[in-house]
Amino acid sequence: MLKTLLFILFLLLSNLCISQQYVDLFSINYGKSAATGYENNYQTTTITNLDADLTLPIKLNEKYAIISGLDFSNNTLQLFPDVNDNNLYLTRIKAGINITHSERWSGTYLLLPKISSDYINLSMEDFYIGGVAVLKYKKSKNLSYKFGLYASNEAFGLFISPLIGLYYMSPSSRFEMNLYLPNNADLNYSLTNKTKIGTDFVARGKSFKLTTDSVRSSYAENNSLEFSSYLQNNSLNKNVLIRIKLGLSTNSFEVYPIDQKIAFATTLFKFGDNRTQLNTNLSSSPFIKIEAIYRFDIASK
Repeated sequence: MLKTLLFILFLLLSNLCISQQYVDLFSINYGKSAATGYENNYQTTTITNLDADLTLPIKLNEKYAIISGLDFSNNTLQLFPDVNDNNLYLTRIKAGINITHSERWSGTYLLLPKISSDYINLSMEDFYIGGVAVLKYKKSKNLSYKFGLYASNEAFGLFISPLIGLYYMSPSSRFEMNLYLPNNADLNYSLTNKTKIGTDFVARGKSFKLTTDSVRSSYAENNSLEFSSYLQNNSLNKNVLIRIKLGLSTNSFEVYPIDQKIAFATTLFKFGDNRTQLNTNLSSSPFIKIEAIYRFDIASK
């Protein structure tokens, strides 16, 4: 029965992988920072975050596959000194299609609607729509490139980001590089068939509307950058990867009045930004994180 289920899953996923030899169907991680200081203030806060990602691809035929899924995140911290913790939530649906255009080219096209706020008195004001289009080029068995564009409306206005990616696996399969810039990057090396060491980078670009006295009065913009090194092991189950991470986060959580927006933003620049920041900046701080990934290995099927 198990072999039958794995074979069916292989058929569902087989045309979604360009050089990359696996698909991460589910991941969840929990992290906590060390004491994080406020600029020009002796007080500190602790930042915790929980992230979960579910992807469900369904192959229709040799050319088309439906992609669906769900992302959830929760950041907890004090945005201001001497206040209770703020909980910043995001729930996002992934809905789209993967198209195999030719032997070397394929494309992924997704709508990404989301609800993002402190989830107090939820309403359509917390709803945003975004989308991403990514073309993938298979150079060889172990090398592929990605080119794309991401766009989303946010609490601060329109955000647009070009995307460029590269995936490489060494001939020995011991070294792996997976770049999806400017969002994330991962480089790892296999010590044994069950243990890897690696380093990664994650850029967070989110906004959350905030409630004060039952009124949407402001929003938080999170542009934190996270750099970490990790130890990975899959001794419990070959498809379940457990990672322990140690890293440093820049902790950018800026709060602005709800009616102050910008013209639009890209990854590196903000245009028409005349906003007044309401809170003080946070310092960078180290963090520890534990992560679990369910990875379906196509190469071995």
